[in-house]
Amino acid sequence: MHRFYIVLIAVFSINYTAISQTIEPSATIHKNSLQIEIESLYTIQKEGIMEMKSWSIPSALFRFGLLEGFEIQLNTPIIKEELWENDHLIHYLNKFDDIQVGLSINLWEEKKLLPQTSVMIRAILPTDSQFRLNKLGKLCSLNFSNTISEKLSLNYNFGYAFETDKSESGFYIANISYNLTDKIHFFVENFGDFYCHKLISHNLNLGGGYNFSDNFAFDVSMANGLNHNMFYVGGIVTFILNTKKN
Repeated sequence: MHRFYIVLIAVFSINYTAISQTIEPSATIHKNSLQIEIESLYTIQKEGIMEMKSWSIPSALFRFGLLEGFEIQLNTPIIKEELWENDHLIHYLNKFDDIQVGLSINLWEEKKLLPQTSVMIRAILPTDSQFRLNKLGKLCSLNFSNTISEKLSLNYNFGYAFETDKSESGFYIANISYNLTDKIHFFVENFGDFYCHKLISHNLNLGGGYNFSDNFAFDVSMANGLNHNMFYVGGIVTFILNTKKN
């Protein structure tokens, strides 16, 4: 029993970072469009003699354009986790993680130095057997974008997360994206979270992707923790479907 409590303390004391494969967009998708993003990540985090390995196998984000400038969202993550101590597996878990349901609204278009802007709000719904309304979390984000040139853009998010375990933190994501051609793009991204003006995690993400068509794309990326021992590699496939025939 004593070892069981040590495992629980180790699992919940490791810093979990809200990882973003790519930045949240500053504009909603078009009316009647359904965008499906299938993402898989492999993450390793270390702290002392403890090592947490996790996989999303996979996670899915559904975005539907209900109106022009207004979309609804559903995120359903499936996660596999392993906790290792001195190269010995001491904890193993497959779980359907907390569901996120929300919306995104366009606020205004880009005009000179004024960035294109949207606001995203999601409720975080716990999936454990002890579901209660007072355990609901929330996620709020302001998403911005500035066009630097025909091929180069600056994208950035600032947000707040209140988790189902009542922990809270702010987060930021800054992304520079470069379109080499109409089909090939690259990006460099810095993301992290903070609490009471204290930086909890700070990470660098590099990636790129290929647009097979206007409705089908594939991206890969790799990130490394700058102030903590974290590494991940992942990929995301994006489909866009028009749900209303012309």
